[in-house]
Amino acid sequence: MPTHTLALALALVMFTMGADLNIVSPFLIDISHSYHVSLAAVGWLVTAFAAGYIVASPVAGWLSDRTGRVPTLAIGMAVFVVFETASGLAPTLLTEAAARALSGVAAGAVSPVAYSLVGDVVAKPERPRVMSILSMGFSASTVAGVPLGLWLSTVAGWRGTLLAIGAALAVSGAGLLVLLFRLPRVAPVPRSRVSHSPANLFGQTWPQLTASFMAFAAMGLVYTYLPTMLVRRGLAPSSGLMAVLAGYGVFNLAGNALWGRLGGKRGARVAVLYAQVMELGTLVLLVATSAWAPLILVIAASWLFAAGQAYIPDLKALAADVPMNWRGTSLAFNNTAMYGGMMVGSAAANGVFHVWGFPAAGILGGIAICLGILGMVRARPVASRRLQGV
Repeated sequence: MPTHTLALALALVMFTMGADLNIVSPFLIDISHSYHVSLAAVGWLVTAFAAGYIVASPVAGWLSDRTGRVPTLAIGMAVFVVFETASGLAPTLLTEAAARALSGVAAGAVSPVAYSLVGDVVAKPERPRVMSILSMGFSASTVAGVPLGLWLSTVAGWRGTLLAIGAALAVSGAGLLVLLFRLPRVAPVPRSRVSHSPANLFGQTWPQLTASFMAFAAMGLVYTYLPTMLVRRGLAPSSGLMAVLAGYGVFNLAGNALWGRLGGKRGARVAVLYAQVMELGTLVLLVATSAWAPLILVIAASWLFAAGQAYIPDLKALAADVPMNWRGTSLAFNNTAMYGGMMVGSAAANGVFHVWGFPAAGILGGIAICLGILGMVRARPVASRRLQGV
């Protein structure tokens, strides 16, 4: 089976959605000027996307376990294209927030199913490495997608950039569906009834879910206003910011490859713990340098933090380590935890940044990482015999 071909096609879709998610933070100032509202008001657009994601992800995972991965994936991508287009045309901040939330709903129907497809066809020892291909597609959006979007915005504005992202997903999604329909056995569809409740699954996987929630809470706390902090420290808002975000993405890509490979060799749980320690240490460095150090040190600290936080493929591998007829639901729980964390983190950042500044948001992010470490210390392999399926 051409599993790497499938993973690369899925990574291209993840790249497009990652560009959409990550491009909003650098656009916050421009969007606030367009709608003539405060920066704090437009900061809620990040939260709106995460809220939509949280609502949709569990339903999409459950449906993919029962009706198939491919139909769920196709519907999610189509809905994303529609509301991404709407977010580029929204006349008011309220309609923009609604469009962003509905784009998040669609993204919530795509991401868990994409990882479930990999879990269905890749053996357990190889899952962290192959899933890192999808995560690297997401991270590559920061390297190439965000700088490209910022460059495009100089010509077409932030609205034109969002419209271009919708068009890009329409093209990449159509190519993925052609591949899937030509290779139907790549995506087996479990159709049997499941006799156990989702509460049983949650009871077995809550430590990993805690780590996922806290990882993304830390990301929301740090990344939401990281571009704003850098610009206020003197970074050029166009060329300088593009270069720094590209470097951030490069380090995140390297982290995905590193932690994915380590997960294949030492186990996903061990890789997550190592990454969390690095993530915490680099965040301490970023907080310490953000207020007083030369800008080059702040940038270096942010890049190291990007590498430390890139253990998503190992979290996904842990979530996929369940019977096939639970896999979509398990990965949906995982995605809900991740974007629930992002919603809480971005909301908290929106509250503290404008009062106490970036260091306060970073300190809260460090607390979240510590809680995630406690979750992984308690994590154990899922007892598959208690989640019996087909």
